[in-house]
Parts: sequence; C-alpha cells; structure tokens
Amino acid sequence: MGEAKQRKTFSQRIREDQPFCIFCGGETPSETVEHYPPRSIFDGKHRPKGMEFGACKECNEASREADLVVATLSRMMPDPKTAAGREEVRKLINSVCRIPGFAQEFHPEWNQPATLHRLRDIAPRLPSWNFVRINGPIVAKSMTVFAAKLGLAMHTATTRRILPTSGAIAIQWYSNLQAYQDALPKEFLAMCGPGRTLRQGNFEVGEQFRVASVVPDEDGSMSAHFASFRQSFAVLMFATEQPEEVHKGWSVSPGFLKRPLTVVPVQQTRS
Repeated sequence: MGEAKQRKTFSQRIREDQPFCIFCGGETPSETVEHYPPRSIFDGKHRPKGMEFGACKECNEASREADLVVATLSRMMPDPKTAAGREEVRKLINSVCRIPGFAQEFHPEWNQPATLHRLRDIAPRLPSWNFVRINGPIVAKSMTVFAAKLGLAMHTATTRRILPTSGAIAIQWYSNLQAYQDALPKEFLAMCGPGRTLRQGNFEVGEQFRVASVVPDEDGSMSAHFASFRQSFAVLMFATEQPEEVHKGWSVSPGFLKRPLTVVPVQQTRS
C-alpha cells in the first residue's frame, strides 16, 4: 500500500470504494459515510466497525427522526443493567418524546394484565416486561424508513450490488409480542441459519443486533434478511431488482428518502 493510500481517512476509503449513494439506487454521488444500523442503536453508541456505506448527505440525514424512534424502541427489552445504560435510555426517551404526538404512542393504554391472561396457555412462565407497541403512525413511518434503509444496506453488504431505483424492497416488522406468540417466520429463519453480528476483535454486539441473510440468485439480483434488535423487535426485508415480485402496498423503492413516503401497512398481532 502506497504512502498516499495510507494517509486516506476511513471515510475517504469508504467513499472511494462506494462512489455512489446506495440509498438513491446508485444515481447520486456519495458525499458521506452512513453507518447502518446507526450508532444510536448500540449501548453508549459503541459500535464495531462494519456495515459502512457511501451515501449522499440528504439520504444520510433524512432518517434521523426514524433512527431516534427505533433506537428508543430497541431499548425496551431487556432493561439496562447499568446506571449508565439507564441514563442513556432516559435521554433517548426525553429526546424522542419531543417529536409531536409520539408520547401518546409511546405510552399507550395497553392492557398488559389482560394480554398476559389471554396468552397464559402459550408458555408456562409469563413475562414481567411490557410489550413493544409498533402500530402507531409515527412509529409505523419510522419503522418503514429504518427497515427499508437497513434492507438496502444489507443488500449491498451481501451482494456487493446497489439496488437500482427500478427495484423494490418489501419489509415487515415483528414486535416482541409476536415473538412471544410464536408468530415469527420460522421457515425463513431456519433457511437463514443463526445469523451474524458486528464484531471487531473480541468486541461483538450480538445481544443488541443480529442479522441473517439469504441470497437466492447467483447474480445477486435479490436478497432477503431478518434482523433482530435486542429482545424488542425484528424486521424482515426482501430486496429485488424485479419489483413485480413484491406487493406494491408492502414495498418501497430506492430513492424513497427524497420523495413523499407511503408508509408500509402495519402487520402486528394485537392483544
């Protein structure tokens, strides 16, 4: 490696390797480096290197609110074990509740005792934690933005291809209530295997984030991924260059961050 190459910053190397924004369908030059999933997901924003992508400034900044909402929801289970962790969650909640209307979604009238009573036959031990609610309009929009952006990132990470604007990414998300009800896509998960996490030396974040992927075609024109975030929620993402393969009502296309967003309908089993 030449001396000039060594002097390049990490950001410069990423942008050199990925000169076009993966979230725009490769039609816009990359101006920044986007970490996805973002640092805010992880304890103390301490994130191993890996999954960094070239992005234009607009796509990088357009998901700030969604990232904040999702980072907060990801902390709902399990409870932080340290004082620093509890303080971090408190700050996240204070920040996210500044979003107009979010406090009403975050503190719903959720009949936890009745829910547990109806679920008593599913498992012998009932949980003491609250179920994450992900069906309010602000959360639904945030989950759509987050899952679509993560799906585009995972597609590039696994296929080394940018999904073009003519393609589509279908998404679905699952709360911990659905996991408790054994409603996760078991056949797909069995096909994916145990998954992986970000790792740097001995530092890994498997308890905070794991993702499993399948690339069914050798040409990399499609990919499927299932990512879980702590024990709070999970997202299923299917990216394809053939948009007719997915239901239009359940998908978005690259470049969605730069135009009005159609929120993907919520598929959550309610108690």
